Amino acid sequence: MEQKGTLKYRKLQRTPQSGENAGKKKWYATAVTDREVDFEGFVSHISDHGSPYSRGTIHGVLMDALDHLQELILDGKSVRLSDLGLFSIGMTSKAEDTKEKVTAASVEGVHLIVRNTKSWSNSELRKKCKIQEYGGYTGTDEGGTSGGTSGGTEQGGTEQGGGTSQGGGTEQGGSGTTGSGTQPGGGSQDNGDGLE
Repeated sequence: MEQKGTLKYRKLQRTPQSGENAGKKKWYATAVTDREVDFEGFVSHISDHGSPYSRGTIHGVLMDALDHLQELILDGKSVRLSDLGLFSIGMTSKAEDTKEKVTAASVEGVHLIVRNTKSWSNSELRKKCKIQEYGGYTGTDEGGTSGGTSGGTEQGGTEQGGGTSQGGGTEQGGSGTTGSGTQPGGGSQDNGDGLE
């Protein structure tokens, strides 16, 4: 399988609060984002890499796609974008004592949920990238500094995958849940159904 990129990690010492390693200082690999590509940079990347479409066409199609994606999910629909993922909306609400007390006013917020599909599953993504250490590390979860020169940021468990409840990256990184939009621990098992 062709490798598409290099995923960088830092070593980070943490003390998990739950699980088999609760209260024990352990070392984990945590993903590093070494820079952010904005929308215009993404459009340029597509147009500069053999696309038959002009930069303006790519920009327009993506903007329309984003507008319509938002319209559909805010109408309560889930949208599957080919192999990228299944997009839907979730909500959080305050607890009420009785069913009758639950109203629209009970809703505290809405959030985007993205579930990866089979070809973007955590195990498939792991196969497609090389993993290497990013700079050095001096410190623990209580503070410290990370080495490296490009000012990267650490990424924990998110909708896009990443950490375990102890903070280390695994092949079973998380996907969104209908309850919160993220799994606090980021963990998820790939059961082969195409949705993580």
